[in-house]
Amino acid sequence: MPIYTYVVSYKGSSHVAQGSHSNFKGFISTWCSDIPAHALPALTPSLHRELIGKAYSGEFLPVPNIKHVWRKSIEVGGSECTVIAVQTQP
Repeated sequence: MPIYTYVVSYKGSSHVAQGSHSNFKGFISTWCSDIPAHALPALTPSLHRELIGKAYSGEFLPVPNIKHVWRKSIEVGGSECTVIAVQTQP
């Protein structure tokens, strides 16, 4: 199975996670549920619960002119949370 690297950005901070999955879409535990406390300082526990609740909404869209990279935006607490998925190993 491919390895995917996820970069989650929220209010100027970023968190990076990796997981080996059959695809990059349905594995929110890798990039969302398991974000360590204080990895994204502005993501309070209540906002983290909001992110988990919205993680399956919307869809990952391919990043133009770049292979094996997808981007998704989710509004959390009135601000944009961006998730970038990169296939880092075939």
